[in-house]
Amino acid sequence: MSPSLLSSRADSLNAKVGAITLAVAAFLTLLLSHTASSLAPMRLLTLTTAAFAVWAFADEMGSKKPLNRAGLVCFAIAAITKVQLCLGLGTAFVGRYYLLYAAFLLLAVLFWSVALLHRQRGLKIVGAVGVLATLAPIVAIVVGHLVVGVGAAVGVGALLSVSDGAPMDLSFVTLVERIFGLWGYAAAWLLWRGHVVGAVTVGRVERPAHEV
Repeated sequence: MSPSLLSSRADSLNAKVGAITLAVAAFLTLLLSHTASSLAPMRLLTLTTAAFAVWAFADEMGSKKPLNRAGLVCFAIAAITKVQLCLGLGTAFVGRYYLLYAAFLLLAVLFWSVALLHRQRGLKIVGAVGVLATLAPIVAIVVGHLVVGVGAAVGVGALLSVSDGAPMDLSFVTLVERIFGLWGYAAAWLLWRGHVVGAVTVGRVERPAHEV
């Protein structure tokens, strides 16, 4: 792979730092998804890095735009929930907190992916993949509350049954974190290569990216 392909084309320091931290957060998220050990300090450090990174990503995307703000709000809720899980909760609440964390992490990725659909063609592809990857688990959460069989199949029922003394099954949460990790890699690459910009130039006229 040529050095020019790996070199950054981002216009701002914010985009470069955001790309690096988002890649690190994605790597750590995927790494930690392979272990069931608590590792609370490492998980909190990963969460902090991810929060910094997605803030930078939202700034580059345009934090004044509703979809990007919605993604930040949802991620903040997911992050606060994860902090409480890392610090320790009563058994009766663990399953519901994990479900809340997974749901809002999915919503954050969904909102940012929809925002990418309003950008130039290359970003639309990443946005479409992100939407498809997050919609299925979100539908599973909703349907899983209504149809017991579906909830059991995707692991939603197992999370909610923790309060009844059932063994902890975090397969659904692991799936969600891996979706976020893979999306993080893609978003980091877009930031690093300068594809995420507040506006693009068409001819001699500069227009907001969502209008192109």
